[in-house]
Amino acid sequence: MSKESSEQPVVKNVRLILDEIKKKGNLNGVLFSYKEGSLIADNIEAQLDKSVFSSMCASVLESASSLGKSSGGLKLKKIITELESQIIIILECSDDTFLTLLLNQNSETGKILSNINYYIRKIILLYEQRK
Repeated sequence: MSKESSEQPVVKNVRLILDEIKKKGNLNGVLFSYKEGSLIADNIEAQLDKSVFSSMCASVLESASSLGKSSGGLKLKKIITELESQIIIILECSDDTFLTLLLNQNSETGKILSNINYYIRKIILLYEQRK
């Protein structure tokens, strides 16, 4: 049985939105994760341990959120990390989830970020349906 046919319908639909984000922005990958670090859905082809990567992003998100709170109660909007060959953007989606975007030099960052709240709302609506 293929991975897609065995997935829960909600995760399958979230994955479709991640596919759309990845294609429209020409991204290296997109991950949707719990803030405690576990991966919910992804569209990434890079050879990396997705569960470890997701946990590391969750840790960065938590640290940045704490920094904002200690800096006068400021709310986190996004975290941007620039590496040698790609940029990683971490965005809070809900109280317990976040989205990670992996960009390259050809990614259309403005195109995705200008519509990211629309995509996040779609993902959260689908995700909350499973409860």
